[in-house]
Amino acid sequence: MRFNLVFFFLQCTSLLIAQNHVTWSFTFDNMNSNIVITGTIDEGWHLYSQKTPANAGPIPVTVNINKKNGLKLIGKFQEKLEPHEIFDVNFDSKVYLFEHSYLAEQKIKIKIKKMKTQHLKQLNGSVLYMVCDDTRCLPPLEVPFAIIIN
Repeated sequence: MRFNLVFFFLQCTSLLIAQNHVTWSFTFDNMNSNIVITGTIDEGWHLYSQKTPANAGPIPVTVNINKKNGLKLIGKFQEKLEPHEIFDVNFDSKVYLFEHSYLAEQKIKIKIKKMKTQHLKQLNGSVLYMVCDDTRCLPPLEVPFAIIIN
């Protein structure tokens, strides 16, 4: 019985990993005080821009940053690449999508006195997104991240 449970867990885990068609990178740009999110999208897949209307159907990229004393978000995440605008017959709606790569930045303000220790300098968050190819869409995935701010 225990073997069956372990086998089932490993199968579910490998299925989730196999469905992740975006490789994410999360960094902090000290010069501009920006959190930088970069995504490399597998060939044949795409994800949806924040410009995609909420009622269009697909789940657009959403970035969440956990609140922290000593840190203030300035504005919203800004996508730095121009998405493709298409009419998607699967959703019967105009959508905006990215193929190959994704880049977004979030300006932050740091209050140094409140972020003295290494523990306080860690910023946690997540990116929620959905990928599709020409024939199917996969369920949305949420990828957590942690960034050290120097």
